[in-house]
Amino acid sequence: MLVRLAENPFEMDTHRNPGSILSMYAVKNKIRTIACALMISFSLVVISTTLLVATSTTAQAAVASRIEVVGNARMDADTIASYLTIKPGKNYNNADVDESVKRLFATDLFRDVSIYRRGNVLVVEVDENPTVNEVFFKGNKRLKEPALRSAIQSSSRSIFSEEIVFSDVETISNAYSRVGREDATVTYEIVQLSNNRVNVVFVINEGDKTKIASIQFVGNQAIGNLRLKDVVRTKESNFLSFIRTDDIYDPAKIQADEELLRRYYYNRGYADFQLISTVADLDPIRNEYNVTFTIDEGALYKFGSVSIESTIAGVSADELYGELEIKSGRSYSARDVEDTIKQLTNAVSARGFAFVEVVPRGDRNFETGTIDVVFLIDEGPRVYIERIDVFGNDRTRDYVIRREFDISEGDAFNQIRIQTTKRRLDGLGFFERVDISTRPGSAPDRVIVVVRVIDKATGEFSIGGGFSTTDGAIANIKFAEKNFLGRGQYFAISGGFGEDNQEYRLAFTEPYFLGYRLSAGFDLVQTVSDASDRKAYSQSGTSATVKFGVPITDNVNASVFYKFKASDISIASGLLDPGGNATPDGIQGNSATEISAAIAPWTGNWISSAFGYSLAYNNLDDPRSPREGIRAVLQQEWAGAGGDANYIKTDVAISGYIPLSREFDLVAFGRVRAGHIQNLNDNYRILDNYFQGSRAIRGFNSYGFGPRDPVTGDALGGTTYFNATAEIQFPMPLIPESIGIRGAIFADAGTLFNIDSTNRGRIASANPGTDLTQLDDDSIRASVGVSLIWNSPFGPLRFDYAEPLERRPWDRVRQFNFGVSTSF
Repeated sequence: MLVRLAENPFEMDTHRNPGSILSMYAVKNKIRTIACALMISFSLVVISTTLLVATSTTAQAAVASRIEVVGNARMDADTIASYLTIKPGKNYNNADVDESVKRLFATDLFRDVSIYRRGNVLVVEVDENPTVNEVFFKGNKRLKEPALRSAIQSSSRSIFSEEIVFSDVETISNAYSRVGREDATVTYEIVQLSNNRVNVVFVINEGDKTKIASIQFVGNQAIGNLRLKDVVRTKESNFLSFIRTDDIYDPAKIQADEELLRRYYYNRGYADFQLISTVADLDPIRNEYNVTFTIDEGALYKFGSVSIESTIAGVSADELYGELEIKSGRSYSARDVEDTIKQLTNAVSARGFAFVEVVPRGDRNFETGTIDVVFLIDEGPRVYIERIDVFGNDRTRDYVIRREFDISEGDAFNQIRIQTTKRRLDGLGFFERVDISTRPGSAPDRVIVVVRVIDKATGEFSIGGGFSTTDGAIANIKFAEKNFLGRGQYFAISGGFGEDNQEYRLAFTEPYFLGYRLSAGFDLVQTVSDASDRKAYSQSGTSATVKFGVPITDNVNASVFYKFKASDISIASGLLDPGGNATPDGIQGNSATEISAAIAPWTGNWISSAFGYSLAYNNLDDPRSPREGIRAVLQQEWAGAGGDANYIKTDVAISGYIPLSREFDLVAFGRVRAGHIQNLNDNYRILDNYFQGSRAIRGFNSYGFGPRDPVTGDALGGTTYFNATAEIQFPMPLIPESIGIRGAIFADAGTLFNIDSTNRGRIASANPGTDLTQLDDDSIRASVGVSLIWNSPFGPLRFDYAEPLERRPWDRVRQFNFGVSTSF
């Protein structure tokens, strides 16, 4: 290319230096070269831009005549194509291709996806994820295979996904952490099979159990460490840890323990109690936790003045003072305040104010150590319950939880009734933990109530035994489930076995009969008592009891029942005359060669048909290991609704626990029981009497004391009894409290007396001139002894050794007794 720079480049000034002329020519040449290069570069840029625009325009305007899916073996091609954003005959671009690839990967059905053009055909090439043929577990012992399978997502015939397997590994690791295996490791292996199938193998190294080396409390002055360790449910590890589950670190359990500590202090006068911190330090070398609760107990308070103020027209505060559950001068208790709020709320609601709100206001007087409480009654916000959601009940049915609510969906929201429901759910004993919270509903005046629970073991397998100097070894076995099939029902079957006696029992109770808060149940009992060298007759009986119960308050329950009993007495064949009649005459002594004249007339069948009722009050702080509270029962039974028996039986029992020293965990236990049978005619069977032994006064055998036939030695029982127990329980010195062993010293005393005149006359007539001292005996029996009470991994276990202090020569003694039960 020639670029002309001038008309005549040689037309120069001839007077110039020739060298200058040559230099000028070189510069012009260089300029010409640079200009040419710029022109060429500009042309290339224009051409490239044109091509790029053309290509982009082509991509934007691309249309697939059809979509072809390749590589699929399991999924239908149309199903795969449905995930694409690209449709045949429609324009698409690179963004559509990217989005389609993302959608296919998001299904977790493919491990590789590519989309490309082949002519006018859009090709979708997939590599499908394999199918899981089977899931296996290797190395698991502590957690069984069914529990692991139910926890993970991977399953047989599901689509294999490495992300899901990763998640399953984490799930299994967390499951082992919850059972105290913090150092458990979980890996997985994939075994390739034919037809694009795989086996997933989770390889588990369970490691050692992560123990709780110590539980410490810092800042407590009034309440001792031993008592606080008993309050929390997390326990220290010891030599029995291999069969225990309460010495496992679980953040959820620790949080529950914090709430137990708060509740314990608040209910015992420490209104300023604070839980400063809870620290769980893991020693990775020893694989054990050290848990420390730092607390501030605060001052001890009593109730000062108590008053009520009402801002609701038509509600007089003076009319509500009868609902107060607290009294001035009594030790402060948050539970009493809550009970008063509940009583006031219910009382005002009954007057037609559904949205009543009772707010307690406490004014502390630090000088006198009292809290003046004012209950303010006002109309609360008008909020309704939109829905009640229940979570975490893997075993317990939903309706078992929902029926504990006094309010339903659509009702006015009432915080006090929500708290009442929580206490009821806690009291069922079905759950490790119960949390009830609320969250906003679909409108400002709507709330959703959320219930979260954690199911716990509710079954019990119990074994008991003892040794009698007269009856030898005795044993009993029992299976019980208080949340039968997750329905909240009680079911139990048991058997008792001795050398000459057997008892079999079946019991069932439905706590919400026909959907009402009315319990209904039955008991079936079969007893057999064989004749022996100590007893000249055998006795068998079958009884059936139908009962109904209703709660009057949270602490008071009432029940009615009907009991039918058929029994039969058979005399040893050697005591029958040729006509088959009993011959009560015999020689003096404890021998099976004779039978009491008071028992002989009652051979054969005997029918008892009785109605009865009972009232029970119970405010014990812990049904398993109580420290304070009272339990009282009154029961009456009338036999005479048909059958042969005709009498009225009345029984009363009162027992209570009082803490003697919270610092040293000393507890006093006392119990008083009494009973009386009033005959309604002369046809009274002596075997319907009360018969007592070690359950009334330790140190004596079953049927061990009370009136006896002076000739045959047969126990005849009595129509009246009294007995009392005094006991002091204490922690055992030199034994770690984590083992759960406590000691006790006790004293028992009581009497059993009174034979009805008809049966007494029979004995006197059959044995004229015989000393009837044994028959008329009403003397006091008494014993003292020691006990070991072990809250063992098998359940509560107790050993009693008693030495009778007051006894009669004809009494029968059993100095040692024990029993054990276990939960599952």
